Amino acid sequence: MNCPEYKVIQGKISLLLSAPHVYAHRRPRLNMAYKQGEPLTDAIVEEVCRNIECFGIYSSKDIDYDPNFHKEKDNPYKQEIVEIVKTEKIKFVADIHGLSDEHLYDIGIYYPTKFLRSRKLAMKIKDSLGHGELRGINVSVLRLLDNNQETITEFVASNLRIPAIQIEVARYIREDESLRNSFVENLSKVLSRDFV
Repeated sequence: MNCPEYKVIQGKISLLLSAPHVYAHRRPRLNMAYKQGEPLTDAIVEEVCRNIECFGIYSSKDIDYDPNFHKEKDNPYKQEIVEIVKTEKIKFVADIHGLSDEHLYDIGIYYPTKFLRSRKLAMKIKDSLGHGELRGINVSVLRLLDNNQETITEFVASNLRIPAIQIEVARYIREDESLRNSFVENLSKVLSRDFV
């Protein structure tokens, strides 16, 4: 179901892609300032979903909470993910984010520390992204810190007990249509080959 703050893409295969930070969002801080959005992560989700006919969800406007930070009870986005995972028998979730410009790598793939299946999926995807126009990029696989946060990736793996990873994509890849298309093509290929 779509609501004003997020859009759901219906699919046929039991994978779910997410882009929770397309638009500005708020984290609980004293100044209640908005955190800037991560443009074109929605385009990545839409295009991969179209290519392999999987499910998707992404934010569709500025919101007063952080879909990746707030707990499920105060988070309609996570509540919708739970509904999709249970209803559609989802087997794997990839959460797409923008990578901060301060990092010295091009794509970061994060997995929850205690979940070996998520790590294995992260490694498979890592090996498949640096092809075509993205040949030679630096793809790093990192574990999420055990810091009591509840990112979508951690929430899905620990609460819903299915593999999940977070993929962060550098701005220059997202903003260059040709590079973004190459990323979408490479991700679509590995997902359709190994997870469909």
